Amino acid sequence: MRRWGKWIVAAAAPLLLTGCLWGPGKFDSTLTLKRDGSFMLAYKGEIMLQRPDELDGPRRTEPQPWSDEFARCTKGAHLDQPTPPVATVMVPPPPIAVERVDGDTRPCTKAEIAEQKARWEKSEADRVARKKQEAEEMAKVLGLPGLDDESNRAFAAKLTKYAGWRSVTYKGRGVFDVDYLMSGTSRQDFLFPAMPDNDMVMPFVALRRRADGSVQVSAPMFAGQPGMFGRAAMLGMSKGSDRGMPTKAQGKFTIVTDGEILTNNSEDGPSASPGGRSLVWDVTPETKKIPEALIRL
Repeated sequence: MRRWGKWIVAAAAPLLLTGCLWGPGKFDSTLTLKRDGSFMLAYKGEIMLQRPDELDGPRRTEPQPWSDEFARCTKGAHLDQPTPPVATVMVPPPPIAVERVDGDTRPCTKAEIAEQKARWEKSEADRVARKKQEAEEMAKVLGLPGLDDESNRAFAAKLTKYAGWRSVTYKGRGVFDVDYLMSGTSRQDFLFPAMPDNDMVMPFVALRRRADGSVQVSAPMFAGQPGMFGRAAMLGMSKGSDRGMPTKAQGKFTIVTDGEILTNNSEDGPSASPGGRSLVWDVTPETKKIPEALIRL
């Protein structure tokens, strides 16, 4: 698990700068792993592009609203800036110069409030436009769809041209409804999902072949905070923060195998199944451990 953790953090660093990360939504996924080395992975449900405005806390890609309580006026000619209460706006607003002089504050006139409000709203509009442009540019560099619906619908259509993606429908707000089914051999490593034009793989499910013939199965993204997704996202937050990017993973991951289950961290352990033995992990946003199993074929 530590190996995957370090790999994900390194790979995700550029994405964290813009808040763009792939993650599961509501889903059901089953991996069938047979003794002859063949496997089949099914994933039905949502795949979500975590957007910057879904970070924990205020909406960073929306203008912070003005309040007349932010206005500051004094009797002098120095400079100050209104600072909104932390409970109201957690993201520090851009500086806004306001006349001040040493001494007590005074009530602002309607004209002064209107002037400060206009400068505030312009600063917020500029900040939002800048953040959106940065996110769009980073998305293009990394082969991710843009934040607009047209780009995401085109991306959904593109995915269906690749093996395994039986259907992909864009539902809006960065959410894709997916029906994925892939069969192959565990003699080679396998990662899901692998997105076209995107070298930054954030594996939901990974199969790694060991030298002794056993297969390590790991599902790094099927964990909520403070799982790997949440911990990695914390890198994009301020030092010492206990907040991360909220995951919306909710579903079930099942492994069915006729091989020998050497280790696993499922809640109830192996149970009888028509295909041999099965392991089940229930995934919620509160899930803390990454599903893992070692199976000898």
